Amino acid sequence: MNGRRRWPWLLVLVAVGVWFGWRALQRQSAPPAAAAARRTPPATKPAGPVDLVKHDGAAIDFSSGRAVIKNSPADRAAVARAVQSMDEAAKDVTFEPAATPPPPAKPAPAKP
Repeated sequence: MNGRRRWPWLLVLVAVGVWFGWRALQRQSAPPAAAAARRTPPATKPAGPVDLVKHDGAAIDFSSGRAVIKNSPADRAAVARAVQSMDEAAKDVTFEPAATPPPPAKPAPAKP
């Protein structure tokens, strides 16, 4: 009877041992490049302020984390197309005048 009770525990111990062994092999076999890819990149400094008046009409690219001024003819044409598209989309947009706020309530007279 004792032999029957040990059998399930032996299977559990073997399964746990196989799992730990497989896990250790997976961690050792990872190439260094994969380990480096799992690390988060260092935080970059935020881009400094950009003088928008000085760069009017130029494209400012923030995709690298820094403000990169792009002022080639292709970039200027893309900005002109975008402005024209926005103007066409907004030409029929109107807004109702803001509602005037109601006058403030008069304070209640003081009770004697």
